[in-house]
Amino acid sequence: MATIRLRDPGFLKGAAAPLSFRDALSGISTTFPDLCVSTHRGLPALLISEEEIRSLAAPFDFALVGRFPGRRPPVDAIQNFCFNLKLIGEFSVTVLNHRNVLIKLVNDFDYCRMFSHRSYFVKNCLMKVVKWSPNLDIEVESPIVPIWVSFPFLRPHLFSPRILSGLGSLFGKPLKSDMATASGSRPSMARIMVELDVTKNYPDKIWVGSVETGYVQSVVFEDIPLFCMHCHKKKKKKKKNCLRALLKSTEQFLILYMYICMYICIYI
Repeated sequence: MATIRLRDPGFLKGAAAPLSFRDALSGISTTFPDLCVSTHRGLPALLISEEEIRSLAAPFDFALVGRFPGRRPPVDAIQNFCFNLKLIGEFSVTVLNHRNVLIKLVNDFDYCRMFSHRSYFVKNCLMKVVKWSPNLDIEVESPIVPIWVSFPFLRPHLFSPRILSGLGSLFGKPLKSDMATASGSRPSMARIMVELDVTKNYPDKIWVGSVETGYVQSVVFEDIPLFCMHCHKKKKKKKKNCLRALLKSTEQFLILYMYICMYICIYI
């Protein structure tokens, strides 16, 4: 039964890979602009259109990266862990490097479920779950995080999936609402999980409704982690406790001190 749900560990769909690129590309037509072999920033470059990159990334819409800050367990152990989550769709787990694995899912339900937890323990090894994107550098922690966004005293007639999704889209990609919001059993507050870029600032008030009869709605963001722009990591400590930030500030102070000393020696 496990083999039915475990997707081919390869990245791409289809039969076995052909023996040559000539075989692979023969008879294929494309509407994308031609690939451009050029140079960029002094380096040899293969320039690909943004349209084609989006198309290539489409099969990875529900992909996540499992990041192990310490030891990474064997891939089989990670696959078994995913089986035990009782995901409703197929999935694959493949190695990106010694600390990161690509977890490729096929539906938004499994994606929301795994991503919303943010972290798991697999064979006593901490696995942080981050969003995959075409621009993700696996050596740098992603600032995209699932966050619960609350709308206190949202007017009852606005508890509609279309409106709730629209409210979430003001800040990022809406993922889901909680059970009380979906059922309407707690009209005092709506809660929506949204993918947020935690490096950005967000307003605590928005306008909801028509231009004539709308109103000001309060917004509450729950447990947004701090993201250090110096070490590119999410943390609970403030920026002033970041070692890299401290070293950079010290370096800037020493440079300023050196210039002041030079000025004093020359002009005073």
